[in-house]
Amino acid sequence: MKLPVVIPLLLVSSIALASERSTVSFSLDNDGIFGTDEDYTNGIFLSYTTSAIKPWAFFKPLSLSYWGSASLDKVEFQLGHKMWTPSDIEATVPLANDRPYAGYFHGELNYISLHPQQAQRFNFTLGSTGEGSFADHAQQLVHSIVGSKEPKGWEYQIEDKMVGSVGYLTHLNMKRAPVYGNTDWDVSSVTEANLGTFRSDISTGVMLRLGADLGGNFGSANISTENPFKAGMIGASNQGWFTYLGVKARYRFNDITIEGDRPGIPEPSDAYHVTLESFQGEAVVGAAWYNAYVGISVFAGTKSAEYKEASKSIYGNGGLSLFAFF
Repeated sequence: MKLPVVIPLLLVSSIALASERSTVSFSLDNDGIFGTDEDYTNGIFLSYTTSAIKPWAFFKPLSLSYWGSASLDKVEFQLGHKMWTPSDIEATVPLANDRPYAGYFHGELNYISLHPQQAQRFNFTLGSTGEGSFADHAQQLVHSIVGSKEPKGWEYQIEDKMVGSVGYLTHLNMKRAPVYGNTDWDVSSVTEANLGTFRSDISTGVMLRLGADLGGNFGSANISTENPFKAGMIGASNQGWFTYLGVKARYRFNDITIEGDRPGIPEPSDAYHVTLESFQGEAVVGAAWYNAYVGISVFAGTKSAEYKEASKSIYGNGGLSLFAFF
């Protein structure tokens, strides 16, 4: 059989194998690994990603296959919960020049399109801040169970409001080469844009990875301190592992967790407002391993201050993701 015929058959067979697998994952972020309890302090995420689908007519332009590449497409559904707190959660009065209490409980719909040289994700997110996020009850419950400090300032949190965003993320492979055995390294650009009432921003960065079957898991790790690993973006791969290091720069136009109204703040409320820092940076280091059934990913991340009055220039957190294929 001629080589030009063999290559497409191998590609089709690998996609067919991967199409039999759906993914469920549970992810947790927390800044406790750095001994802190402030800023972005906790995130919990539960997601389900379909097996490979044939792009529906309405979504065809979102698929890499529409533009001439053989792609593996999926849809991901995710529930997420994030919370942010000031530096002193035991304070019973609002703190000037400090990050406000904020929570975000949201649902997320992602259209994923994968290729060994490019991965992309279109995103739609909708959720609630304020009391509708249940962040105050969640933190108080968890802290009472683990014996941590009691948060006493949630009455000053960002207002109860429905917010959302649409976004686009793309990974472009710039170089991939063997190291030894079945181990490779690659370097990729990672670009993202979001627009909405929750946050609007644009960012770009570079990621370096070392591991096995990098083409099959390309795009699954992102440069973010908030839920950076997407197990559903593992493509035509039944087993693999990799470590990764990424850095990026971002310009943020708006952020309700910083700029949102706080109806509980006493007048004059201007004394407690903080100012969004538009130019931001993030760095993340992590590792992932999986076989045909289960997998695990861990990360540690750091970011620059997101508001100008911050007392620190750098904040950090880490996280864990557990996932299974079926």
